[in-house]
Amino acid sequence: MEEKSYPPKVRAMFEAVLDLFASGRELSTLKVSEITAKAGIGKGTAYEYFSTKEEIVVGAIEYEAAKHFQIIIDLLEQGQSFQEIILKGLDMMEAANQKYHGLAVLEKILQDTTINGGNLLKEMEKRRGQCGLVLQMTERLMTLAKDSVQIKETNPWKVCGAMLSQYVIYAYYLTHQGLIQGIEREEARDFVYRNILKILDGTT
Repeated sequence: MEEKSYPPKVRAMFEAVLDLFASGRELSTLKVSEITAKAGIGKGTAYEYFSTKEEIVVGAIEYEAAKHFQIIIDLLEQGQSFQEIILKGLDMMEAANQKYHGLAVLEKILQDTTINGGNLLKEMEKRRGQCGLVLQMTERLMTLAKDSVQIKETNPWKVCGAMLSQYVIYAYYLTHQGLIQGIEREEARDFVYRNILKILDGTT
C-alpha cells in the first residue's frame, strides 16, 4: 500500500514541527514563522496550505502516526505473523520514546488547552472521523490474530482496545524504568504480548 502523498512544502512543515517537538520546544508558544524557517520556506507559504498554526501541528501529528500505521499495514501485506507485528509496534514505541525524550510529552501537547484557547484540541476534534487507516489496520490484525493464534474476540473495537491498553502499559514501563525493578525489556515485551492474547481470547 502506498503512503499518502503530501506536497513537498507541507511535508517539510510537518517534519519541522516534529523536529521542534523532539528538541523539547514548547509548542504552546511556537510561531508559524519558526516552523517555516525550520522548513526552509517563507512564512506566507504556510497560509497557502493551512489557515492556522493548529492545523499545521495536528497535521504533523497525523503525519507521524500515519507513517507508523503504514509500517504495520506493510507488514500485514508481507505476511508477517501477529506476534511479529505486535512486537514491531513496541519497537516503534521505543523509538518514539527515545526521539521525543519520553512519551508523556505527546500527551502534554494533546491536552494543552493554552494553545490559542484550546484550538489544537478543536482542530483534532474536526478530524475525528478520518480514521479509515486505523480501522483497516485493526480489522486486518483481527483476521490475522484469529487465523494464527485462534483468538475468540471478533469485535474490532475490542481488538483495538486490547492492543491499546497493553501499549499504554508498555509506555508506562518505558517512561518509568528507573522506578521499576527486576523487569527486563524482553520480559516486559513478552508480558504485553501475552496479555493481549489473554484479553482477545476471553480468558481475562
